Formats: sequence, C-alpha cells, structure tokens
Amino acid sequence: MSTGRDRQYAGGMAGGRSRRQPGERRQEIVDTAIELAEAIGLDRVTSRDVAAAMGVTSGLVHHYFATTEELIIAAFRHFADEERDECRRETAPLEPLPALRAYLLRGMRHPRRPTVARLWMSAWIAAPRRQGLAAEVDRQMRADQELLRDLLARGIAEGVFELADPAVSAHRILVLFDGILVQLSMRKTDTIYDDIGDLGWETVEHEVGLPAGALHESRPAAR
Repeated sequence: MSTGRDRQYAGGMAGGRSRRQPGERRQEIVDTAIELAEAIGLDRVTSRDVAAAMGVTSGLVHHYFATTEELIIAAFRHFADEERDECRRETAPLEPLPALRAYLLRGMRHPRRPTVARLWMSAWIAAPRRQGLAAEVDRQMRADQELLRDLLARGIAEGVFELADPAVSAHRILVLFDGILVQLSMRKTDTIYDDIGDLGWETVEHEVGLPAGALHESRPAAR
C-alpha cells in the first residue's frame, strides 16, 4: 500500500498537479483516507481531511465519493481485503498446522498489528452510527471467518484437526482473537502479552483437537 511518504504531490489543482487516470485518482484518495485513519481513527476521517492531506479541493474527493461514509467504507474495504489477501497468500502454501499457526500469529505478532487493531476498532465504534459501514464490517468479518473455516476444513480432511463444524470453530476462534486484539493493543507489557497469548494458543488447541503445546511453536508439544 502506498503512503503519503511514498507519493509525491505537485501542489493543488491550479498549481500544476499532474493528471492521473480516474482509477488512479480514486485509489490515491482511498490510500490517503487509510493513512489518515491509521493516525486518527476511521471514524474521525472526513472528506475535507483527505482533500487537505492531498492538497486538492474537497470537490475532487466528492467527485469520486459523494459522501464521507462512502469514502470510509471504500477505505475500510480496501484495507481489510488487502490484509485478508496477504493472509491467504501466506497460509495457502503451508500444511494445515503451520498455516493455522501463521494465521494466528498475524493477529498477535504481525508488525502491522497495532495499525490493524486501530482500524478495526474504529470501524466497530463507528459502525452502529453508519448503516453502510456496519454492512461492510459484517461482510469483512464473514469473509475472515470463511478463510479460517476453509483452513480448518483442510486440516480435518488431512486428519490434522478434530472438530465437529469448521464454521462454528472459526467463529469461536475469531471472537476470542478479536478480544485478544483489543487487550494487546491497550495493554503492552510482556507479562500481559504472554498471559493473554497463552490463553489464545491453549484455547485454539483445545478447539481444533490438538494436544497442549502442539500449535504454539515457543512451547514443547505434550508427549
């Protein structure tokens, strides 16, 4: 994802700003909205903020997005889709056990975890007041659940996991890790991290029918 540091602006529209194709301009607006959301929260981004950050008029932003809600929905959708696509690319080549480990590590130790947490939490906060955003948040959560469901189903088929319903287990795991995501974002000491992290690993191991320590690579598997 490009950022404001990567993009070079030539000033306002009247100041010789280079012309771009509509698709490129739209993506530039979305990228700027995401960058601002990472700093101030998705729920606080406005079309005027985005225009100011880009050095253009609000009219240009509204040419592509009629309302601020349309813009923040597009920004959240792009961000969440990219994160999930990256996760899919990372886990798809792996065997089920290391794939599940990699999936969970993305939520706990991924370098972008603080950014991911801030954007998701701000989306959850804003969603009850914005019907369109609420629908997009629900869609993204379902898509994440489907990705994990498919991973678990692959593990069942290969005899690695033992569980009754991969969709139900995927939902349970994501509810747990959403809570962990909030805790780890707000409380940063190693003691808190280790305690909460161990809870996550142990719960998932139990959920998918693995012996204690089989999933968490920093602990020896039970013999």
